[in-house]
Amino acid sequence: MVIMDIGTIMKTLTAKEYYSLEAPILFTEKDDKCNKMFGYIETCEHKYKFSWNSSIVEPIFELLDRALLGIGIDQHFCILNPSSGVYNCWDLATPFLYMMVYERYAVVVCEINILFISLDSIKVEKEYMFSEIISDVRVESHIMRIVFIDDSESDIPIDDNNNPYVTLTN
Repeated sequence: MVIMDIGTIMKTLTAKEYYSLEAPILFTEKDDKCNKMFGYIETCEHKYKFSWNSSIVEPIFELLDRALLGIGIDQHFCILNPSSGVYNCWDLATPFLYMMVYERYAVVVCEINILFISLDSIKVEKEYMFSEIISDVRVESHIMRIVFIDDSESDIPIDDNNNPYVTLTN
């Protein structure tokens, strides 16, 4: 997986530029007063705009495979096919932390939940909620180990077909 240099893919905008730009919106805060930061990305033939709340953290862009780009910030996550212009976006239950790829899944790690999004169907296949804040996620053999800030752990076993299912082991 490649973490993309934000400066080469995203350009920041002023609020005035954002609202006057004719482009599809990938994501925005529901309450317009919460939109503090504005940006856009331009791909081969497509331009997209988005806004977010956090002024300290910038969006994370990662290539999920040769054709798909993942974008995450605040409580938003999108998968975009830059060539075709097709995209799916999700409002997340808790703040986005990072993403990783496991087999044909985008694994979206949030503050207290994890989503497994199929890179084939671009749909959420599984979502796991936890009661503690996640500090680390590691893949070990047929187990995805989730470590929490209180040092407790939970495992998501992966079956022989690389499909996640959950067993909590606190």
